Amino acid sequence: MYKERQASFAVYGKAGSEPGGSRRAQPIVRLYALALFALPCASYATNAQLYGLADAYVGVTHLSGQRSATGVESGGLQTSFWGMTGSEDLGAGLKANYRLEGFFQMDTGANGRAPTDGLFSRNAYVGLEGGFGEVRLGRLANPTFLATALFDAFSGSTKFSPLQNVLWTPQQGRFIAGDTAWNNAIGYYSPEFAGISFRGLYSLGEQPGTNSQNNAVGMLLYDRGPLSASFGIQKTRLGPGLPAGSWAQTAMVGGLSYDFKAIKLLTEYAHTSTSGASTTTDALQVGAQIPVGSGKILASAVSSRVRSDVMADYRRHGLAGGYDYALSKRTDVYAVTMFDKVTGKGSGTSFALGMRHKL
Repeated sequence: MYKERQASFAVYGKAGSEPGGSRRAQPIVRLYALALFALPCASYATNAQLYGLADAYVGVTHLSGQRSATGVESGGLQTSFWGMTGSEDLGAGLKANYRLEGFFQMDTGANGRAPTDGLFSRNAYVGLEGGFGEVRLGRLANPTFLATALFDAFSGSTKFSPLQNVLWTPQQGRFIAGDTAWNNAIGYYSPEFAGISFRGLYSLGEQPGTNSQNNAVGMLLYDRGPLSASFGIQKTRLGPGLPAGSWAQTAMVGGLSYDFKAIKLLTEYAHTSTSGASTTTDALQVGAQIPVGSGKILASAVSSRVRSDVMADYRRHGLAGGYDYALSKRTDVYAVTMFDKVTGKGSGTSFALGMRHKL
């Protein structure tokens, strides 16, 4: 398996904030109480850790066809989150794992991305790991989001990545139905073999007498040397983003990247087909990450299209650029800008200056 901790920091949250809406959520008093309670108990578990990431920025948000807004916001390059994880050696090559992770908002201190988020909306599972890989039970991060984020020049930011915005955020279309994590899920994570690994999820709708609300996703990843590639396919029957009258959506995502050291090139294509609403979407990204000094330049260009029987067809084009400067291994500052244009609407340009710190 590829490195779980590295993927967790680099992708989920990741990198921006996952789909959410209102920021009017309850304060996270319970979060701090639980964290303080957990600290004295860490010595009783093997490799128990308390960790997280804080990201905040000041800027102007202006999307195509909308009015601009200025303020201090949370999660410019990555959604702020905190987590606890640990494991126990069971012997015979087996290990028990757990992970609890939740989002929070730096600008208000509120829990979650939106009022609908639970305390552990990012991940909440127990797992059994061995030579066969790992099986997990609980609320699990969606591999489709990982597939879209790994090959995005902005690494999954749903504030300043033109790709993630159209795929996951309601304000810009939300092409892919379902959340970035699924409830009531069973997950399988294979060992890595010759650079290839697999992860799959099956989410139970838990409706008596029917499987019509179950979701499923599978993702293959190749990651060896400078070359990385992935392909994922998802079938969604329950979750946010399914339009009225639709009973299912199929989403397919493919990505490719090559690191030339002087520049890392990334490309990604995503397609969705929604039944009932007779809607299809396509999105193509070409991006780059260029090391410069103690940081890197980020650049992304995205073109997307929506064709539907229940709404007018339209195209959306986005450009984004920025510089992410590392002050240390745990702290970086960034400056980004994003251009957004929808067919028949005025363009919009967003700007931000922010800081991110790994706890």
